[in-house]
Amino acid sequence: MKKTLLILAALAAGASLRADTATKGYSVTTDFTYASEYVFRGVQNAHDSFQPSVEVSSNGFGLGVWTNAPITKHENNEVDFYGNYSYKMSDALSLEAVTTYYWYPEAATGGTRHSVESGVGATYNFEGFSPSVYAYYDFILQAQTVQASIGYSIPLKDLATSIDLSAYAGNVSANDFAPDARGAKVKQSYEYYGGDLSLPYQLSTTAKLTAAVHYATNQNLPAGTLKDRVWYTLGATVGF
Repeated sequence: MKKTLLILAALAAGASLRADTATKGYSVTTDFTYASEYVFRGVQNAHDSFQPSVEVSSNGFGLGVWTNAPITKHENNEVDFYGNYSYKMSDALSLEAVTTYYWYPEAATGGTRHSVESGVGATYNFEGFSPSVYAYYDFILQAQTVQASIGYSIPLKDLATSIDLSAYAGNVSANDFAPDARGAKVKQSYEYYGGDLSLPYQLSTTAKLTAAVHYATNQNLPAGTLKDRVWYTLGATVGF
């Protein structure tokens, strides 16, 4: 975990230094979040974790690194490298394309060590609501994921914050759920559902604190898979 945090700290420091010395044209966003659990698409992957990240963006393009570094012993790190492009069709409608390389450096023998996923999505904003639909394909797991979500924000201007609500549902269908395991391909299809409630507090034009509580569950996964997960996150975001 220490190596991961040092790498991200160095990336953030280098990117922010260049942002300070360069002319306007790109921005750098760093985030450091604590999560009481790490749940991804309805499945718990780790317990208490730090989730630092850094992203550089310019003219709709973004490049970033996100990681989950568990505090609990004997749980593995995850490092995600991603690139995305967002395009506004109108004031209300925006499109996005994203590709992510998932790296699990400490995966046990037979466990998945890496995968690559691409996706496209659309988000429409109207009167505080923000429904979206995304579709992804993982080239290593041979997995298709479709997720629909909707968000709603309630401004609390007197408190300099808002109540941000969201709900989502998705389906994952994989033809090779364990690509590094020996033997026949493992096929797996399941559904997941969840919701989030977050309270962002703007410290300044470039700094924000966010507290959030989350819920997620899943269906049609093997017996013993944890369901009905409730966890919270506390994060600080700084832009340059």
